Amino acid sequence: MTKTYTPPEKDRNSTENLSKKSVLIIEDMNEMRLMLRSMMLSLGYTNIEVEASGQSALKRIAAKHFDIILSDYNLGGRINGQQVLEIARKNNILAHSTIFIMITADTGYDSVVSAIEHHPDSYMVKPFTPATLYRRLSRIKLQKSIFSEVDEHRSNLDFEAMESKAKAIMAKHPQYISLCLKAIGESLLSRKDYKAAKIHYMRVLKNNQETSWAHFGVAQADLGLEQPLSAVKSLERTISISRHFLPAYDELANAQEKLNNLKATQKAILASLEITPRSLARTKRLGKISVKLKDWQTAEQAYSRVIRLTRDTQHEKIEFYYDHLKCLIALQENEEPTPQTTEKLQRSLTRLRMLGKDDPVVVSNSFRVEVQQHLHRERKNDAIKSWKQWKQLILSGKASSITQQQELTLKKRLGLF
Repeated sequence: MTKTYTPPEKDRNSTENLSKKSVLIIEDMNEMRLMLRSMMLSLGYTNIEVEASGQSALKRIAAKHFDIILSDYNLGGRINGQQVLEIARKNNILAHSTIFIMITADTGYDSVVSAIEHHPDSYMVKPFTPATLYRRLSRIKLQKSIFSEVDEHRSNLDFEAMESKAKAIMAKHPQYISLCLKAIGESLLSRKDYKAAKIHYMRVLKNNQETSWAHFGVAQADLGLEQPLSAVKSLERTISISRHFLPAYDELANAQEKLNNLKATQKAILASLEITPRSLARTKRLGKISVKLKDWQTAEQAYSRVIRLTRDTQHEKIEFYYDHLKCLIALQENEEPTPQTTEKLQRSLTRLRMLGKDDPVVVSNSFRVEVQQHLHRERKNDAIKSWKQWKQLILSGKASSITQQQELTLKKRLGLF
């Protein structure tokens, strides 16, 4: 049971009304959720909501502003706490004023968080006390207060004012120099002043060559200057310093694709998926690039994963099954068919037919593939059976019609003349 914590008297007399502050706890373990909620209650926060998964947490963050978010790193679902933060920041659904604290059991997390681009405001290693949490929140609140005008200018897209304020903070509070330098670089990139941004980041690197975010900033400037080859070098350097710097992998893939180095593009995406195997966007991109390369094995594996990630969710789409079937058909045409490939093909066809049962075009497409596969495997009787079923659905209007010439060609292949 969590002990009740009483803040110092000077803080108890604070004008801040904590009961009005909204808190979101993201934790998959019920016992830990209750403990964190009890801690926040002991600190004076009463407006507390909880979520057990990263997916549901993102929906809640998109729908409502939270003043404080406490998220466990390992959430046991499709996405972890770091990905919640990354997605929320990328989609601009997380206000800069929100305090985001990562909770982890990994004492080595500091080596990760110090280098990644989307880092939390702080992190706490389990176990910790309410007093420790209180002190951490107080320190972050002070920092947020100092940078409030920077965040306001950022929200208003007034990047010149944002840069000016960051410089003023840097002069007055040298302990925040790194945050200020990052804000200045962000301002220059946002204003598309890529030459000045590159000079800025190069100056940062002159003082410390191991600053991964500065190498990433140089790469972004180079991409803006249409110099993808130079960007590749900076991005590779970023990743060599920090393998968890996920945006660097994405930009590296972008740069390699601009250079038409599709193999290198695929390699960058595969590397990012080693860190985020449940990333839907990256997996879909891997599928598309692999299809362009005619690497049907990798493409099939990618779309198979896309299907697993989206099945029975709002993200599940018919087009994923078309893409998967395309890869499976290509594999069968280029290699000796295996029972595993045949089974996968049948599963995708069955799911496609179920999802598109009310769409005559989808129904026809599924039968077209089925008939072709039976013929490819020299199972003419099964092909004829599928055609007869398809024809009945066409006549009833449940499957879209095919042209007379298409029907004639199909019947010849089936030996029905």
